[in-house]
Amino acid sequence: MPKTEPITAETVTNIAKQFIGQPLSEADAAAAAGMLNALAADMQAIRALKLADEEPATTYAAAEGQP
Repeated sequence: MPKTEPITAETVTNIAKQFIGQPLSEADAAAAAGMLNALAADMQAIRALKLADEEPATTYAAAEGQP
């Protein structure tokens, strides 16, 4: 599995400017980059699991009359 490049505060700042048209403070951009990097690491760990065709432990089935 290829290693992902870290998300930088600069990347977060550029995306914020492009999508919401607002600048972020350096502290907010750094915090967001840290959270995104942690999320990306978790996703890589999950992708590395050898699950094959295993079903999830629980499944949701909507039924009428349930709250």
